[in-house]
Amino acid sequence: MDRLPQLRAAAGLGPLPVSALVTSTPPPESAKNFSLPEAPVTITFKEPPSEIDQDTMETLAAFYKDAAEVQGCVSTIRTVMQELQQRHSENMQTVDEARSKVLRGEIDDLSRQTSDTAKAAKDKLDAMSKNTAKLKETPDSIAANSAIIRIEENQYTHLVLKLTVAMAEYQRHQAANEAFYKAQTQRQIKIKYTNPDGSAIDDATAAQLAEQVLENNTTSYIFQQSKDVLASIIETRNDIYRIEQSMRDLNQLFNDLAFLVNEQGELMDVILANVQQSTRYVEKGREELKKARKYQKKSRKKLICLIVCVCIVIALFVVVGVLAGTLKVH
Repeated sequence: MDRLPQLRAAAGLGPLPVSALVTSTPPPESAKNFSLPEAPVTITFKEPPSEIDQDTMETLAAFYKDAAEVQGCVSTIRTVMQELQQRHSENMQTVDEARSKVLRGEIDDLSRQTSDTAKAAKDKLDAMSKNTAKLKETPDSIAANSAIIRIEENQYTHLVLKLTVAMAEYQRHQAANEAFYKAQTQRQIKIKYTNPDGSAIDDATAAQLAEQVLENNTTSYIFQQSKDVLASIIETRNDIYRIEQSMRDLNQLFNDLAFLVNEQGELMDVILANVQQSTRYVEKGREELKKARKYQKKSRKKLICLIVCVCIVIALFVVVGVLAGTLKVH
């Protein structure tokens, strides 16, 4: 029953006009088929990165691209180093002059590739170091890029050490090859040549003649005994020259790497000093904790003694009170 007309009549109002009557209309068919989703739908809006975040991403992306190039150079050096060792080993064992000539050409190419790759890696490391230094030009820049600087310096140190280790290994291989070629020269002289009286050449004389060959002095009458052997010895001497030249080319690179390692060594010294200082603080903290525990134990003992004394005093008062009451009764 609609009570709205009665209320209007009680208030002295007339009935509603027909045009004002609200009639309910059935919902459309589309509304009938509408149903609420079973689970709430969450709509999220991802904000675009800020200008600072974008600069950080671009800086790190460029740095890691350079780092990947240095890693690739180190891998190339190790691969070429293995191939170079194989060529040297074969050249030391072959007796075929044509094959030996081919091997010497390949050795020259591989040695040059190793040197060029190492220089490229070193130049890239220099560029990376300069880019990191730009982030440390002002205190504000250091504060804003502290995380990036820390990441780049740690990765830079790792790459410098990897390149240094690879080049040190290459240098050891070259020194071993040089020593083998020198020993081979002495063996050739000792086996192929003899003294004027026909006796065998001893080790000391062979070593002396080998040094003469290395000094490009082949005028000794002993070398006139066989021109073919002398030509082979000269080729071996040229192998030694090539190795020494490659090692001289790497000398400056090693000096630069040593400087870089020294710079990073200062950073590592600072880190080590901080670690040692932290260790001292930890040890000091442990000592303080031990003292605190001892003090805590002493405090507990004092508290227990105090409680015992109070209990004894209370017990004495109780006993005295009981005895006094007993005496009064008697």
